Amino acid sequence: MKNGWMGQNSNGQAVLEMAVVIPILALLLAASFAFAPLIYIKLAVQQAAYDCALSAAQSLDAETGRFQGTASAKESISSFNLQSARAEIHVNGTWGRSGRVTCEVQYRIAASAFPFHGLIPLPDSLVHTIILPAQVNKSEWR
Repeated sequence: MKNGWMGQNSNGQAVLEMAVVIPILALLLAASFAFAPLIYIKLAVQQAAYDCALSAAQSLDAETGRFQGTASAKESISSFNLQSARAEIHVNGTWGRSGRVTCEVQYRIAASAFPFHGLIPLPDSLVHTIILPAQVNKSEWR
C-alpha cells in the first residue's frame, strides 16, 4: 500500500518503530519493578525518622523522649509492613528549652526481596536523620 509521503510504504516504518519502542518500554517497566521497593522503604524510613523526632521533641525529659521516639519509629515502620527488627533507631538531643532533638533511623535492606537484585547494586541500608527543636511551651501535668 503506497499512501505515505512521496508514495513510500508506511507499513515497514510502523513495524520498525514498534521494534524500537517495545524494548525501551520493557526496560522502563523492569526498572520501575526493580526500584519501587527501594523507594517504598526510603519513604518508610523518612516517615519513621520524622515521627521519632516529633514524638521525642514533645516529651518532657530525655528518658521519656528516647522511649517515645523509639516506640513511634517502630510503629511507623510496622505500619509500612516492614520489619521493625531491621531498624536501628538513635534518639539524641537536649530536651530543655531551646534544645534540639535528633532522630536517626537506619533500616537494613534484605537484597533478596528485590527483583533483579543480582544485576543492580543495592545499598546495605537506608539512613535518614531528622533534627527538630524541642517544644518550647511544655507543662508537666500531675
